[in-house]
Amino acid sequence: MNKIKKAHDFAVAAHEGQKRKFTGEDYIVHPEQTAQFLWEATNGEAAPEDYTAALLHDVVEDTPVTTLEIGQEFGKKVMNLVAELTTNNEKQKAETKKLYLTRKMIAMSDQALNIKLCDRFSNVVDLSDERVPKNFVSRYTTETQYILIHLNRALNDTQIYLTKKIEKMLVFLKLNRNL
Repeated sequence: MNKIKKAHDFAVAAHEGQKRKFTGEDYIVHPEQTAQFLWEATNGEAAPEDYTAALLHDVVEDTPVTTLEIGQEFGKKVMNLVAELTTNNEKQKAETKKLYLTRKMIAMSDQALNIKLCDRFSNVVDLSDERVPKNFVSRYTTETQYILIHLNRALNDTQIYLTKKIEKMLVFLKLNRNL
């Protein structure tokens, strides 16, 4: 638990001053929610490194912190998970975002995919906020549906649970945001 608390404090400091794009809430709410969803999806049975990586999953993408610094602070396993979860902007630019993310998620370790699905679920939940523009909601839900349809790999129980939660939230959004 000390490592998870340390990761939370690290993420809070790294994301200090950052806000969610449409809602304006403190950015740290998203990594906290991602870790909470992982806890719920795994009944609290994921490895401490998985919760640590969930809290840190956007630090390298969105702050000056490097994967090497993550490794020095939290160890090689967390560093590798965060690296798996971090978008490679050059590769993403070479193909569409949804194709890049689909390929990336198919190739992920089970631990990283669990976190990525929690990350995606957190983002989808945020789309129910009326401050999020309808055109963005439509684009993000279409991208998410594409990823889920093409996530052609064996999924573990946690991943099946999360994909079903995401799919239910997508239906909710279609009905309540008139997509």
